[in-house]
Amino acid sequence: MLMHIVLFTFKPPWSWASLEALEAEKTSRNHPIHINEIKGWVCGRNTIKRDIAADFVVMGVFENRNNLNTYMNHSDHQKGVNQWKSIADWKVIDIELTGAFTKSNGLLSILNNIDVI
Repeated sequence: MLMHIVLFTFKPPWSWASLEALEAEKTSRNHPIHINEIKGWVCGRNTIKRDIAADFVVMGVFENRNNLNTYMNHSDHQKGVNQWKSIADWKVIDIELTGAFTKSNGLLSILNNIDVI
């Protein structure tokens, strides 16, 4: 299982007051409705103002790399990419949830056994 994490940071002058930001957020929130390869999805706005903070995050769980690649190429995902591209920069990381270099503790320790989905 893979977790795909993306942190978006608005480019000036964009903000949550911008219609374009609201549309990009809506598209991201609706990805699971359109993309069957998504096994789990969380997205949301940053709630604490800090100089190093991003503005929005998406976290998706995918069964394998093929499903992640299908998601990446899906037309609904590409719609979101095009919306975010004009208003934000982003950083991406994809981690193997049960890999040797990943550790989950506390409430997130459920991720240690996610292969059973």
